Amino acid sequence: MLYVRKEVVIPALLTLCLFISCKNGNSLSGPVISFQIPKSGYKIEIGKTLPITPTVINDGNSTYSWSVNGKVVSSSKIFSFAPSRIGNYTLQLKVSNDIGADDKMIQIAAFSNNSPYITKVFDYQYGPGQNAVQISFDWKGNDFIGEPWKNLKKYTSLGGWGGYIIAGFDHFVKNGDGVDFAIYTQPGAGSEPGVVYVMNDLNNDGLPNDGEWLEIKGSEYEHAETIHNYHVTYFKPINKGNITWKDNQGQSGELLPHYGSDTWWWSGYGDKSEVSYDGERLPNGYVNISSDPTIENWAVRQGLFAYGYAECYSNLDYNISLKANLFDISNAVDNTGTIKNLTDISFIKVQSGIFQVAGWLNEISPEISGAADLSLIEYTAN
Repeated sequence: MLYVRKEVVIPALLTLCLFISCKNGNSLSGPVISFQIPKSGYKIEIGKTLPITPTVINDGNSTYSWSVNGKVVSSSKIFSFAPSRIGNYTLQLKVSNDIGADDKMIQIAAFSNNSPYITKVFDYQYGPGQNAVQISFDWKGNDFIGEPWKNLKKYTSLGGWGGYIIAGFDHFVKNGDGVDFAIYTQPGAGSEPGVVYVMNDLNNDGLPNDGEWLEIKGSEYEHAETIHNYHVTYFKPINKGNITWKDNQGQSGELLPHYGSDTWWWSGYGDKSEVSYDGERLPNGYVNISSDPTIENWAVRQGLFAYGYAECYSNLDYNISLKANLFDISNAVDNTGTIKNLTDISFIKVQSGIFQVAGWLNEISPEISGAADLSLIEYTAN
């Protein structure tokens, strides 16, 4: 009889325990998520990490799933959010077990105290060209600094082949997924390609002195007409004549402007008797497509400059909303064409890449209006 009583009493006790447990809403309830959200909301500066620690009750034997803007990123209990770009992010946590599930969303604002734009110009040299009279001898290219076209700022003209600008950001521009920085165009309509170079700040002294410039490898890098390690010396006009030149390919010639003064090509060089430039010479960019020998109709050659150059309007990397060409640091190569796998850059150099006088267009000379770290601005993709 004692054995029988045990069989009756034990189920009765289990039933009573389950009733009390269910009534208190504990062990049979699914996970319940809560966050302690700051009064000002969640905010995080680019380059830093924000640990997100939720409170989850009844999470025994639960699985966790964290998503950022709809993309699953972690299955850990605690998640550390480290955004690579500014903007507003939706973070979602889902917790589930055999009894139930819960999910909650929070908003996080990512910001930066750094300027997205160029903050300093280190060197500016105008290549012989038609805008020389508009550029004073001591001009430093300061219109390239800051947000383009603000406060009556104009574009920066690089002039004919070899002219360049060297500028820097106030922070490391990270090599992230996809494109990393933009170079703004004039804006205009006719492409005048500039070759783009980058450099990181390995010694952390804020100066572009960390070895060789690495070229962003563009579509014409291996073109049969592209000349790497090109060198040109321009000579001051004599007796109001034209500029003459000589290169390292055994060629020489004379710059023949098709309108304006025969001496304005040299205005910015003052008393210098000659100036020299080194860089990459791209294929001639324009061709006269007119069938009438008395009329010039210059157009960009078909199939050239698809990507990787500044001031190109109809190529694959031109962004309409920004009026800028977009560049990927992953395409940086050394002087042998080897990808260098940079983690970040601090400096850029843009150099006039085409050595051509195209009739009434005169020299093919890039006009650019600044540059930006794409992780620090919001823009619309094409």
